Amino acid sequence: MVIIKRYIAREFITYFLVCILSLVIIAVLFSTLAELQHLEKENGFAIFLNNVLSGIPLLIEVVAPISVLLATVLAFISLSKSSEIIAMMAAGVSLFHLIMPVLLCGIVISFLLYLNQSYLAPYWGADKRAGLVSAEIVTDVWRFHDKSLYYFTSPEKQNKSIEFGKAYTFKGDYTLDSVTLFNSLRRKQSNWQIESQVQYQYKEDQLRNSKKDNTTRELDTFPVVFTKNLASPKYSNLSDLIGELLIKTRGAVDYQKELFGLYQKISGSVAIFVMILLALPFSVYSGRSANVRTGIVISVVMGFVFWLVDQILVSLNQTGDLPMGLSAFGANIIFLGLAFTLIRLKRA
Repeated sequence: MVIIKRYIAREFITYFLVCILSLVIIAVLFSTLAELQHLEKENGFAIFLNNVLSGIPLLIEVVAPISVLLATVLAFISLSKSSEIIAMMAAGVSLFHLIMPVLLCGIVISFLLYLNQSYLAPYWGADKRAGLVSAEIVTDVWRFHDKSLYYFTSPEKQNKSIEFGKAYTFKGDYTLDSVTLFNSLRRKQSNWQIESQVQYQYKEDQLRNSKKDNTTRELDTFPVVFTKNLASPKYSNLSDLIGELLIKTRGAVDYQKELFGLYQKISGSVAIFVMILLALPFSVYSGRSANVRTGIVISVVMGFVFWLVDQILVSLNQTGDLPMGLSAFGANIIFLGLAFTLIRLKRA
């Protein structure tokens, strides 16, 4: 059984590598031709090389599900044409055991795609290329911490400084209790150094204020302020994405962008397994009647249709016409339903 699983996995991996490398190389060649015009400019080669490299992670993200679909179809069609699947099943190998090696390979591919999306794409600037996403400069931050609402302007992560801040505290009945203004905050290893702070407190319908200069406060006095600026949550690693999501959730700040990015990451991994199941009706369940050329054509067409449907659903979410959950997972749901329908028809 182990030998059979290794054999199927080797066949799938071989076809997958051939498919993804072929598709990426073809796409890169076309991209290279489009970028040749930059060679005439000053520092043209650097611009040319940057544009070509930054497009590769995005191309891998697009063609990977198509390559998985193609590789699964080709691997099982080749086994079906030579009657090896029939021989394996006659020896007591179930369909589940036939598919298991491919599913295990799918887990590895999903992990590699996560690394491509979360690390290689932002490292090569692919998240900002082609206008897919745009970086946002953080000019103010709202945080909720220890029953107080904080507002900070111009947080500088590099030197751990904040130009200006406010803290709003509330009474038990949610009425405003006090407002504290902070000027020039600088974070040190063990505390915060504040150039000046003024507190306005409401007591007995009177406004009282007190001012302090050059004060220090404990680190846990203020919430987490200096976090990574996520230009695009989809192209951020999970730790940064979830951390930002938790901070915004606690601070009652809009976190829809981060949540949608998390959904897209999960959906990208799920898509790999959807493609594997979608390939089965055109390979395993076709028996010796399976045709290699037909399988290739169907795989390429369905792979690009999957990508197109996914892009349309994302666009509908951006216009506010579709909930984010349905937008992120809609293509997977549609094609998973299609896969089960075709499998059922083939088995009937």
